[in-house]
Amino acid sequence: MFKQITNLNGDEMYLITSLWIFIVFFALVGLMLFFMGKDHISYMKQIPFGDPEEEIDRSTE
Repeated sequence: MFKQITNLNGDEMYLITSLWIFIVFFALVGLMLFFMGKDHISYMKQIPFGDPEEEIDRSTE
Protein backbone atom coordinates (compact mmCIF):
# COMPACT_ATOMS: atom_id res chain seq x y z
CA MET A 1 0.00 0.00 0.00
CA PHE A 2 2.79 2.45 0.84
CA LYS A 3 4.46 1.79 -2.51
CA GLN A 4 1.35 3.12 -4.21
CA ILE A 5 1.39 6.27 -2.08
CA THR A 6 5.07 6.99 -2.73
CA ASN A 7 4.69 6.59 -6.52
CA LEU A 8 1.98 9.17 -7.16
CA ASN A 9 3.96 11.04 -9.84
CA GLY A 10 2.25 14.42 -9.50
CA ASP A 11 -1.17 13.18 -8.41
CA GLU A 12 -0.65 14.19 -4.77
CA MET A 13 -3.28 16.87 -5.17
CA TYR A 14 -6.06 14.25 -5.34
CA LEU A 15 -4.82 12.70 -2.10
CA ILE A 16 -4.55 16.04 -0.33
CA THR A 17 -7.93 17.23 -1.64
CA SER A 18 -9.74 14.10 -0.53
CA LEU A 19 -8.10 14.34 2.90
CA TRP A 20 -9.24 17.94 3.29
CA ILE A 21 -12.79 17.08 2.19
CA PHE A 22 -12.86 14.29 4.77
CA ILE A 23 -11.55 16.54 7.55
CA VAL A 24 -13.87 19.46 6.75
CA PHE A 25 -16.95 17.24 6.46
CA PHE A 26 -16.46 15.52 9.80
CA ALA A 27 -15.45 18.77 11.51
CA LEU A 28 -18.69 20.39 10.31
CA VAL A 29 -20.76 17.40 11.43
CA GLY A 30 -19.03 17.48 14.82
CA LEU A 31 -19.70 21.21 15.21
CA MET A 32 -23.31 20.76 14.16
CA LEU A 33 -23.81 18.06 16.79
CA PHE A 34 -22.02 20.12 19.43
CA PHE A 35 -24.18 23.22 18.89
CA MET A 36 -27.45 21.35 18.28
CA GLY A 37 -30.21 22.13 20.77
CA LYS A 38 -30.75 19.62 23.56
CA ASP A 39 -34.51 19.59 22.95
CA HIS A 40 -33.97 18.57 19.33
CA ILE A 41 -31.60 15.78 20.39
CA SER A 42 -34.09 14.42 22.94
CA TYR A 43 -36.90 14.63 20.35
CA MET A 44 -34.85 12.72 17.77
CA LYS A 45 -33.83 10.18 20.41
CA GLN A 46 -37.48 9.34 21.15
CA ILE A 47 -38.65 8.96 17.53
CA PRO A 48 -37.97 5.21 17.15
CA PHE A 49 -39.73 4.43 20.44
CA GLY A 50 -42.85 6.49 19.86
CA ASP A 51 -46.26 4.86 19.47
CA PRO A 52 -47.27 4.83 15.76
CA GLU A 53 -50.95 5.34 16.62
CA GLU A 54 -50.11 8.39 18.68
CA GLU A 55 -48.13 9.91 15.82
CA ILE A 56 -51.00 9.33 13.37
CA ASP A 57 -53.45 10.99 15.76
CA ARG A 58 -51.12 13.93 16.28
CA SER A 59 -50.63 14.45 12.54
CA THR A 60 -54.38 14.72 11.85
CA GLU A 61 -54.83 17.62 14.28
